[in-house]
Parts: sequence; structure tokens; C-alpha cells
Amino acid sequence: MSNWRALLLGARWLAVAAVLLTVVIWLALAYQYSVVSSAVTDGLTSQLRSEVDLVAGLLALDSDGTRLRTVSIPKERRLTLIASDGKVTFDSYADASQLDNHNTRPEVQQARREHYGFSRRHSDSIARELFYVAVALPDGRVLRIAAPIEVEEGLDQKLSQPMWIATALVITVSSIIILMHLWRDRTRVAELVAVARAFAKGEFTRRAGLLGSDVMAHLGHELNAMGERLQSSQNEIAGQKALLDAALGALSEGVACVDALDRVLYANPAYRQLAAGGAEVVMQPYYEHLPVLGAGPPGRAAGGAQDRESMASGSEIEHRRRQLRAMISPAGPGVRVVVLHDLTELKRLEGARRDFIAAVSHELKTPLTAIGGFTETLLDGALDHDPAIARDFIEKIARHSDRLAEIVRDVLTLSRLEQGAWEVRPSATDLVQMGRTIIDEYTRAAERQQVTLVLEAPERLPAVTDAELVRQLIGNLVSNAIRYNRPQGTVWLRMAATADNRISLVVQDTGIGIPSDHQERVFERFYRVDAHRSRQSGGTGLGLAIVKQLLDVLHGSISLQSDTNGTRFAVLLPQTDLRAELAVGSSLGTSHRL
Repeated sequence: MSNWRALLLGARWLAVAAVLLTVVIWLALAYQYSVVSSAVTDGLTSQLRSEVDLVAGLLALDSDGTRLRTVSIPKERRLTLIASDGKVTFDSYADASQLDNHNTRPEVQQARREHYGFSRRHSDSIARELFYVAVALPDGRVLRIAAPIEVEEGLDQKLSQPMWIATALVITVSSIIILMHLWRDRTRVAELVAVARAFAKGEFTRRAGLLGSDVMAHLGHELNAMGERLQSSQNEIAGQKALLDAALGALSEGVACVDALDRVLYANPAYRQLAAGGAEVVMQPYYEHLPVLGAGPPGRAAGGAQDRESMASGSEIEHRRRQLRAMISPAGPGVRVVVLHDLTELKRLEGARRDFIAAVSHELKTPLTAIGGFTETLLDGALDHDPAIARDFIEKIARHSDRLAEIVRDVLTLSRLEQGAWEVRPSATDLVQMGRTIIDEYTRAAERQQVTLVLEAPERLPAVTDAELVRQLIGNLVSNAIRYNRPQGTVWLRMAATADNRISLVVQDTGIGIPSDHQERVFERFYRVDAHRSRQSGGTGLGLAIVKQLLDVLHGSISLQSDTNGTRFAVLLPQTDLRAELAVGSSLGTSHRL
């Protein structure tokens, strides 16, 4: 038998022995008590019976009980005379008139039946336990004498004290011994349970601190050894999982492992983003977040799981406004791998390429057709017959050539910016001086459109940036504002430094405005709100697309506000501090009308 079982069995038998010893002591003392109490009761009964017979002899000729008042009654005795109707006519302790009917008393009832009556009970009148002896008189009255059980009470007190002391001593000693063993075992078992629970939760660093060589200590040592092995395995698995997560997490393709019940066992971030918008998908059926695959719960879709795999493998689907290619392939018993390739950007680029080629072809076709037509007319004889008409044709050829050159120049500029071939060369630049130069350059074009140009800027606005890129950026915005303005309109160019160390450039006009449903697309290449007016005004449809690319190169941002009262483009560019003396002065708000 193992030590801990023997210890537990010993504690149990110790408790049983303590209980048995207490029971034996109580039984022995109870027997002695009953013997002594019986002897005392028998002696007291005989004595009280003799006394009641003696008093009854005196009352044989006394019908009203007057002689009882002359009888000398001991203090420890209580003498009571009860009439035939139960009314108390005399009582040596209490007022007889205040006592209730005594025919219900057991000793009185027994005396009326058997001549003598005996009873032992508590008296409510004197609040003590008494022994009663009653005798029935010939005339129907009952004489009762009572005495306290003083001897028995003394004996009870003498015997009960050692009984309680012995009982308390046995119980205390036994309890202390049992509690010590139980507390020790309980503590050790609790320690082992805590370690086992920690292992169940995956906390393998917990150890049992049990000393000794008993069974519990040996069990603790085995638990500690198992914890070390589990911790080592956990670290190894965690390392492998981290490596796998890092490898799969770096993929742009969505990868998920699916079990035989179509539940997702693992999903990398790309899969969660593509399939569920970033929500958690683990332990959910993959067809709940990819219903476009046409999959359903096992057994419900036609053809079963193999047909669903064959249908989904390599198929292009549209999900959450994205173009995806979904592939499902087996990876082991009951496990399949779902791979999602995001084709959205590729499709967009293919569409943008097609649109760009079509737009460039269309934009180049118009001036080339005009140039070819006018050239053929001149070659057919218009050059010799009518010099005025010939000159007009040559001017139109020159204008379309300029437009063709402008389109080619803007396309090349946009291509260089998109490919990152434009080398940024930052230098110290005064943007206010640049603004004045731009206003001067576009004054003639503004006068042709009957538009007023206004520069609102401080005296100086220093920045470290690529001056050529910023000049082209502002020039495109000002050119657009002039081209789409109303006659007698105004174009404002506002320059200022912001509190967060940036440059604010605002170009605002009083033109025709941009409808709200077109504002998100105005930065696309060759996109025009009004294509007919754009060609008449000489626009290529690439100006705002170039502005967008320039801002990407300059790390800036642009916002647009437009309604029927005009359009406002707000540009924010980073500003690099030069020297304290180049800081913006207090002359903000100075206007230069040109």
C-alpha cells in the first residue's frame, strides 16, 4: 500500500477510534448516571409516598383542609390539595386562587385511577424540575406532594463535567491530528491540481514545489518533467508556426486551409482581407464568406466536394468588388488549400492601358487628321491659286502641330513621372517669386480669356523643394483655371505657410465649376467633364493627371471644392526649414494684381 493511501487510511481510522472512544465514555457514564438516578428516584419516591400517606391520614376527617395550615411542611417540599373538580384549595408555595385547574396533571389523573400517581416534570409555578407523588382521598380530593430532585441534579452536574471534559479532550486531540494530516495532504494535492490545470491551459512554465520522497512528491517530480517536455514542444511548435505565419503573412495571395467539413483551419492576413474584409474566418465554413464559389455545406451542393473543387479551381470570380482567381487543391487527408489571387489591380491596369491607348490614339488622330487634310489641300493647288487661303491653312497646320506637340510633351511628362524617371533636385526656392513669374507667363492667355489673375502671398515664402516640379504644378492649375473660367472672371493664386511647417498653395477661379459626380475622376488621364469645350480651349486632358503625379513625387496632397460659382484646388507641400532669417514674416495677405 502506498504511503499516501496509508496516511489517509491512518487518519481515517484515527478519527473512527476517537469517535468510538467518545461513544464508550458517554455510554459508561450514561449507565452509571442511570443507575444512580434510578436509585435516587426510588428512594425519593418511597419517602414522598410515606409523607403523603401521613398527611392524607391527617386530612381524612378534615373536609376543608384547614389542618394543612397547621402542618409543619419542610421548605424543600411542596404540598398541594386538589378538589374533586380540579380546583386547587391549598398550595404551600403559591396562592391557590391563582393556580389553574390541576385535573390535567398526569400525577392527579393517575391517582384518581390507581389511588397513587407519580410524575417527574418541570413546574411552571416555581420554575424547577420536581418529582410529584399524589394520593386520592376517599372524598374525591387529591393530595399531592412534590420535592426537587436536588440529589439527582447534583449527581448530574458531577457526572456531566468529566464526561464533557473527556469528550472535548478526545475530540480536540483527534481533530488536531486529523486536521494536520488533512491540511498537509490538501496543500500538496492542491499544488498538484494547480500544476495540472496550468498544463491544461497551456502554461507549461508552472512547476510543483513538493519536497520529500513520498508518492505525492514523486508525482510532483513527474509533473515537472512532463512540463519541461511540453514547454520544449510548445516552443518548437511556436517557432515553426511563427515561421509559417511570417512566410504566409508576407504573401499577397490569400491562403487558407480547409478541413473535410469545409471549415477554415488557418487563414493568412491576405485571405482574411480578400475573403471577409479583414474579419476572422477561422472555424467558419469557407463558403459563408466566399459564396461566389458556389460551394455549400457538404452533401447539399450538387456533385459533392470534388465537383466543387473542380469548378472553383483556377476560376475567376468577383467578390467584394474585387476580381479574384480562386484555386482549391488537396493538401492531405481531409485537408484542402484555398488560394486567392487578387487580379483587381492587374485588371485595372489592363483597362487603364487600353483606355490610355484609345485616348492617346483619339487625341493624336484629331490634329494629325487636320494636318493631313490641310496639307493635301495645299498640295492639290490651293497654295498657288489663293495665297490667303493657303496662309490660313498653314496657320491651322501650325496650331494643330502645336497641339500635337503639347499632347506628346504631356504624355512623356506623365510617363516619366509614373515610371519614377524624374530626378528630384531640391533647392532653396522663394515660392512667391515663382508665383510672380507664373502669373507673368499666363497673363497673355488670361487676357485672351478676359480673366484677371491675382497673387495673394507674403513678401517671401522660402522652401527647399524642386522648383521646376512646383512651377509645373502651379502652372497646370493656373492654366486650367484660366481655360475653364468665365469672361470677366478671376483666378486667385494664394500662397502661405501653415502652422505645421507646410506650404499651402490655393488656386481658385470663378469658372463653370465641376459637377460633383465628376470630381472624383478629374485627375484621371484624358478625362474631361466637357470634351468639346476642352478641345476648343486647347486642353489635352492630362493637366490634372500630371498634377497628381507631381504631388506624389513632392510628397504633397491636394483637395478639391467646386460648385457653380467656381473651383478651388488646395495643395499642401512639405517645407524644409533653411535658416531662422528665412522664416515667414508678418506680411501675409499682401495682394499683387497683374
